[in-house]
Amino acid sequence: MRRIFYMFCWQTLLTASLCLSFQPPQRIRRTAVLERPSTRRITLQSQIHERVYSSALFALSTGSSSSSTTAQSSSSSPPVLTVENLSCTHNGGETYQLKDVSYNLHRGRKVALIGRNGTGKSTFLKILHESYLKGTSSSSSDQLTAYREETNYKYTGKVEIPKTVRVAMVDQEPPMPSDVTVGDAILGITKLTANVSPSRNSNNDVMEVVRNYRFASRQAETDPDAFVRASAAMEKMAGSWDVLTRAEEIASKLKIHHLQDLPLSMLSGGERKRVALCAALVEEPDVLLLDEPSNYLSLAGIEWLSELLTSNSNPKLTVLMVTHDRAFLEEVCDCIVELDRGSLYEHQGSYSSFLQAKEDRLALEDAAVQAANAKLRVELEWMRRQPQARESKSKARIDAFYKLEQATKPRPRDPNLNLVETVGGKSRRIGTKIVSMKNVSLKFGDRVMLDDFSYDFCVGDRICLAGANGVGKTTFTKLITGEVEPDSGFIEIGDTVVLGVYDQLGLKFDPSAESQTVMEFVIDQAQYDNISNTGDTPAEARQLLKQFEFPRSRWNEPISVLSGGERRRLQLLSVLTKKPNFLIADEPSVDLDLDSLSALETFLDQFQGVLLTVSHDRAFADKVTDHLFVFEGNGVVKDFGGTLSEYASCLVELENRKIHQASGDNSAAEIKRQQHKEDSAERNQVRNFVRGAKKEMLNIERALEKLRGKSNDIQAEIDSTSSDEGWSVLAELTDKLNSVNEQIEEKEMRWLELGEKLERIDSEDH
Repeated sequence: MRRIFYMFCWQTLLTASLCLSFQPPQRIRRTAVLERPSTRRITLQSQIHERVYSSALFALSTGSSSSSTTAQSSSSSPPVLTVENLSCTHNGGETYQLKDVSYNLHRGRKVALIGRNGTGKSTFLKILHESYLKGTSSSSSDQLTAYREETNYKYTGKVEIPKTVRVAMVDQEPPMPSDVTVGDAILGITKLTANVSPSRNSNNDVMEVVRNYRFASRQAETDPDAFVRASAAMEKMAGSWDVLTRAEEIASKLKIHHLQDLPLSMLSGGERKRVALCAALVEEPDVLLLDEPSNYLSLAGIEWLSELLTSNSNPKLTVLMVTHDRAFLEEVCDCIVELDRGSLYEHQGSYSSFLQAKEDRLALEDAAVQAANAKLRVELEWMRRQPQARESKSKARIDAFYKLEQATKPRPRDPNLNLVETVGGKSRRIGTKIVSMKNVSLKFGDRVMLDDFSYDFCVGDRICLAGANGVGKTTFTKLITGEVEPDSGFIEIGDTVVLGVYDQLGLKFDPSAESQTVMEFVIDQAQYDNISNTGDTPAEARQLLKQFEFPRSRWNEPISVLSGGERRRLQLLSVLTKKPNFLIADEPSVDLDLDSLSALETFLDQFQGVLLTVSHDRAFADKVTDHLFVFEGNGVVKDFGGTLSEYASCLVELENRKIHQASGDNSAAEIKRQQHKEDSAERNQVRNFVRGAKKEMLNIERALEKLRGKSNDIQAEIDSTSSDEGWSVLAELTDKLNSVNEQIEEKEMRWLELGEKLERIDSEDH
């Protein structure tokens, strides 16, 4: 069917290209650039694209994908945000992150903005938010202006937002005033990135009363009259107490309720991000611009945010978010917009259907270029005859030739990152002794992080550390790396172990060398880690940058101007090129684009060492790990034989059970939930057995290799023993040989027994 589809497209392209030679350019709504009539420029390539898309649209069964710079949300409701002819460059126009982009965002839509690192996703959100704040005195607007000046970002175009629409943004790293408490920040007493401009906030009167009340309550002893007036205003203003209740509930769900009186300067980056998110949600804006909202949230927090954003209680809430979390994306978003090579492409449907639609779109682009090349050969022969451009038809044909020549030049694409080919699927050889933890305990003050924990890591272990924020997951990894020493117990690391640490701290480079370029960093890494194979370190550095998909235009730019995702990819380069055989990855999916994340998953699927990861990304963890260490708090760690998604379902089930038990619900639904729990427990038991059996079989194979070698050595010794040495020596050697052979037989029988059980389990599953 696919071959028939492309044959149809090819015929359509040839017909379109012939027609275009004799027809004047005609504007089609789906085309790329919305320009003023005086500056309208139509390329033959875009015309070919449009006619193919129009003719072949019925054949695309994978979902609708608008392939143009102008992405129009299909909705009957009026847009809450309109973008026209938006262009953005950071290097004086040499390259554009956004090129003549136009887009309508309609009320109630939940849109995921995706694209490769460095394509301009965060910049796009910042521009939208700055346009909203323009003309106000908000400190966040000043912050964005400084950001643009520092990175030389310049943009032109138009962003329209109705005056009645309230917009809030939560940045990846929200700027925070250091002298404000968490409680004040949540209510917007001091402006944050997440705050809504007072001049455009229809809910401003309520929020102002609430803010005055909070301020007066702190000054109640010194100014009781002000507190009385503020309390009276709260009573008069409808909905004011609801705001306080909502703020408390959201802060509790985001695990920052206990930080209310702390200054923001004392918070970690993750805590500041949650404060900004809380402030935005408390304001109840019409439009939420979210940049990686699931970062720094616990598994339960992600589940809660997903339910909140999709709740029927606020169906008109509009969301435009950048996220790498595919499970979160699938749960929340009903539309995907890809930012690719400066253009926006919209798709209505799931992420998996988007991937198929994108494949078809790129195939159509290739077909368009091939059709243009076929037509160019004919026109080139005509041009070689040196036609006289005296007649209007000849002039038009010559003009069409030059346009056709441009259409044969395909838009450059970034090749897909292939980590397996780049750094190899095989890790360094690892011995039988890897990492052994015996009776390890650790406390920070009164907080117990680990209590008498023991575990021996084996080849093939693929473990995800799960649990709430602050229970010790990252600390656990630092115990293995030696950054933290245990209070008791011991940790032994094998001689052949090469640790690779891909942590949340990000790229490590000399802060004093702010002007250090990407190329200089990679050369320094290659020299420091001694990974050069040819002795030509600069040449190998260039090769690595190509393999990790860094465009040449970025090689000589300072690291400081890289996007968060580009820095993470550079960090990944510095870790994987060392070829570790014990990889520790702390939230590895954070800031990576979806293509890079997919490449990392493919690499880890073929990784032959030990993987220990901390992740709240369910789609990622489900693909690369097979069991969990669940940190329950107070130093308790339990082994869970299942995926992160299954564990998340168990948490929801447990919460529902508690609710129904509290309400005395013993209905059939409760019985069904109990049965589900028992079935889940049984599945976990089976998974634990399978994992343990595979590990035991691997150990048996290693033991058999040693025993067979020992048996061969004894047999050789028997063969070389002469009768002169005495029968007693031969008898002793024979006893040893029999003993070893008995051990071999026992282990072979055990190996076969385990194999048969695994086969039965596998056949039952299918």
